[in-house]
Amino acid sequence: MGQSGKPPGSRAYVCSYMSMSDKGRVLTVSLTSPASAAEIAQAKKTPDCSAVEGIGDLACMQWTGWFRGEANASANTVLKAVRGNESLDLRYLLPPPTVPGPTGTRPLPDGNATARALTQAAVQGGWGNGSAPSVPSAPPVGPQTVTDSPVCALVSADALKQAFGATTQPQVLPGEGNCRYIFGASGTPGPDSLMFSIEIHQGGASLLSRPVPDGQNIDGVGDRAILIVRSDAGGSKSLRPPSDVPLTYMSLMVARGQNMGIFTAQILVSPTGPTIEQTQDQLVTLVKGIDF
Repeated sequence: MGQSGKPPGSRAYVCSYMSMSDKGRVLTVSLTSPASAAEIAQAKKTPDCSAVEGIGDLACMQWTGWFRGEANASANTVLKAVRGNESLDLRYLLPPPTVPGPTGTRPLPDGNATARALTQAAVQGGWGNGSAPSVPSAPPVGPQTVTDSPVCALVSADALKQAFGATTQPQVLPGEGNCRYIFGASGTPGPDSLMFSIEIHQGGASLLSRPVPDGQNIDGVGDRAILIVRSDAGGSKSLRPPSDVPLTYMSLMVARGQNMGIFTAQILVSPTGPTIEQTQDQLVTLVKGIDF
């Protein structure tokens, strides 16, 4: 797929490879050199990352997407490593298994095999530190309910359930700088159709100093807050079961100091439950209590 050099606004060199024979296998190599102290610190704090021995000054392995029970997601194995003032990110992305068809079923992704392959690639690429490589085992495949992601720690699952009146325990889908919660009835109107996400953008507060189309100012939240609400007919892009109720998106952007948080609630508002306006108030009240 070629070498992109330094993408706009990034210090990292990126190169990606795709397997044309298997329609979707992708390897991405990202090297940040020199990396800032903040970038090195962020790499060292990668959430849900198991230590790998024999690589750089510090290395760890993540398994995300399909491995964590995320529907319709690729199976991602990620090696993070730090050496001096350099940061390395190796990602191997495999399509998720598909339903049986005329051409058969794609084999189950093997998180242990992909982790060993990435570790070997890093050593062969000169990132070995002289000690014998030791690769952790992949986690059991299935929904993730706990995480050490600091973004997910900003609001608990119990606080979400209480704020919106949900009854099911959400699945946790952590990322780097973001966190998502998916409740248990994504196609059924009501609070348990909620998909809630958090994004934190360090130094992003200035983005709210300019006009935001279709945004309404919300008083009493952070230094400045803007809410955007829209509704769409549920479809394939929503990754939800079909429903007669439109999918309502509520995105609350909050500036606090130099940083910006984006809190998004996607929900099928039930005709027999809280209205869109009441659900909007639930979101605003919840976010008021979140400190980031």
